[in-house]
Amino acid sequence: MPSPLIHAHGDSCCQPAAGHIHLILSHSTDDFYLEIPIAVVQSNSVHPIKYLRFLGWCIIGILGTVKSDRAGADVTDNAPLQDQGTYFYVYDAPDDDAALRYAVDPDVIKARSNTSASDSSTRARAKAFKDSLLKRDASCVFTNKPVLFCEGTHIIPFHKGDEWFDLIVKNRPASLDEDVSDLTTVEDRRNGMLLGLEAHVVAESRQVVVVHTPNLVLNVDDVPPRHPRTLSEHIDYPDGQRYTLQWLHGAAEERAVIPNNSDATFKKHSRTPTPSPMLLHYNYGAAAVKWWGHGKSHLGISNRPTMARPSVPVPAAAGPVRTKRTPAQLDASIQKHATGNIGGSGSGPRDSEVERDGEVMDPDEVIMFFWARNPAALERRDREVEDQKREEEERATRMEQWRGSVIAV
Repeated sequence: MPSPLIHAHGDSCCQPAAGHIHLILSHSTDDFYLEIPIAVVQSNSVHPIKYLRFLGWCIIGILGTVKSDRAGADVTDNAPLQDQGTYFYVYDAPDDDAALRYAVDPDVIKARSNTSASDSSTRARAKAFKDSLLKRDASCVFTNKPVLFCEGTHIIPFHKGDEWFDLIVKNRPASLDEDVSDLTTVEDRRNGMLLGLEAHVVAESRQVVVVHTPNLVLNVDDVPPRHPRTLSEHIDYPDGQRYTLQWLHGAAEERAVIPNNSDATFKKHSRTPTPSPMLLHYNYGAAAVKWWGHGKSHLGISNRPTMARPSVPVPAAAGPVRTKRTPAQLDASIQKHATGNIGGSGSGPRDSEVERDGEVMDPDEVIMFFWARNPAALERRDREVEDQKREEEERATRMEQWRGSVIAV
């Protein structure tokens, strides 16, 4: 029986629940780990230890090995999982700061948006994205559901915006077999798939995710055989690679609707790029943290002071009313709250100081302190000012033309 897990700061964590294992992901402490159902590992992989290595790579972004003791020998890929066992994902990093350089940001999958689904511009964008996917996807890529009953599903949610998307792409190490230099917008076809309504729902909630093989850890035969289905003559599985839907969380009756290990199909002879493996694996790691992660604050901004993060749209506040401020007012407010709290470590405002002088400090404003001087953000602000100025000039010109026509009559 494995010993209880002891955290570096002295708190003890109970051993894994029956039918589960712990995978420690933090670099030099035991603060951050996954508690993973063994049944899920076995249903998603042929070699469970190799699957743990894949999870570690997806989440941390650095290749590593799996050990049963941080300083011990590597566990072989063919070894069975020990029920209630504790494993360590061990990777090369000089310190804890460097260990988080490429790690996923779990906030990327939070569906926080103040955009109404009934908004006409949102509907137009959704239709345009779906239409772009039809150049590659003939139907639901996993179930053959007809186009009428499908949605264009983003891997990284579109409401995160292009700035957040760009940071995700640039935050991951470059891959030799995928060129992402021109992957700059959340509306890129490589950031989406055509999914039937049922698949769309569970993909949006991250109950299902997609693994692309081969990748730096898994080969195509490390994933269980695909679920069989009848294909029409104009679609096929991609040659030499697999895009495999896998369940991370869900009841048996939910899983029956979309079988585990269903492989994606695409139009034959289409030259449209397939979904980005890098984005899929980023999403896979973030979803694993969502369902199985403990100590998730380890990945937060307080432990990654140099990590750039754009602001994210949030729903209407349920608490104190926040006054809308101009960028200049916002910058001044952030500077006021942050002054005296930014030391050599780069840590942000303390929790006890998020409310001062009767003014409520939005958490996203704290985040903005770290990126408000980002060239992309400054450029966007300049464009907004120019667009507003141009609109005012055009409005004045139209008014003069109207006045001239009235006088002439």
